Order: sequence, then structure tokens, then C-alpha cells
Amino acid sequence: MRSFIALVAAVALSAIALPGAADAPAVPAASCANPGTIECPTYERYDNRRFGFSVDVPTFFARKAADGDGRGQPFEYGKVAKVRAWAMYDNPPMTADQLYADWTRRDGVTFKALAVNTWVVRGKSGGRQFYSRSILADGIVTTVEVSYAPELNDALEPILARMGASLMIVPGAGVRARPH
Repeated sequence: MRSFIALVAAVALSAIALPGAADAPAVPAASCANPGTIECPTYERYDNRRFGFSVDVPTFFARKAADGDGRGQPFEYGKVAKVRAWAMYDNPPMTADQLYADWTRRDGVTFKALAVNTWVVRGKSGGRQFYSRSILADGIVTTVEVSYAPELNDALEPILARMGASLMIVPGAGVRARPH
């Protein structure tokens, strides 16, 4: 049974990483009463040119000051939800299995899945929920992470799915174009 669950998780992770997953329209369906809200999100693509990755972020999240070293970008939705899209060099070099084991060692993990070089970790910590999706490629760990108040769980679930599926590396862009 455990191997069947692992297989299902791996298929789900690989399915959301397929090319075109982030090609969904930026504008919500016409039936949406208040576009750009948490109930009816619209998305903008955040591109990190230094580390060569991108991710869709709902427009209701306010962009905050970027990391000074160009590693990432934080976003906030009031005091109830935060997003951070970031990358770092895999130094010292570790395998995806080692990184996954390290990331899932934290307290409060309620879900974890690894498929090839991509992993998702979810849980609860300090009275908040958290979600992260990471990709190891080209000697760089790329991550989108979200922490949020538990009362937003239902509203954020489809948003987390979209954000996770849209996280992509851009081969040959930024530091990915140079040897590490």
C-alpha cells in the first residue's frame, strides 16, 4: 500500500510539472464577480532573471522589497499569507533525495512527496500552515513557499496548486548559463 501511495504521489508531482502547466489564462473565468481577489484570483508571472526561474503569483499578493542579492522575491497578503519565490546554489552539493530528507525533517510536516528532482512539503508550524515546492536542477535549488493562516486553507488550495504547477526553471538563463 505504501508503494502505491508513493507511486500516486510521484505521478501527481510529475503531472503538475509538465510543460504547459503554467499556460493557463491569467484572467479568471467570466463568471468571476471580483477578479484579482482571493476568491477570484488573477496571476502575474514572476521571473527571476538571476537564477533563471519563474512562477505565477496571484495579483492580490503585494510585492515587497526583493532580496538584495537577487535570490528571491517576497509577497504578502495582509498579515495572513506570505509567498516567497527564491533560489540558492546547492552548496555543498546534495542529491534531491538528501535535500528532500533535510526539508522533511522539520516539525509539523503533514504531507511530503518526492518525484525525481522535485519535492513538495506541507504542514503546520507556529499556528500557520505552510506549503513549499522545490526543484533541484543545474546545481540550484529553486523554491516557492507559502505560509498562511489556517482559515485561508480552502481558499488557497487551488491557488497553491496553480503556483506549484507553475514553478519552472529556465534552462540557460542567468546563472544557469554558466558552469557552477
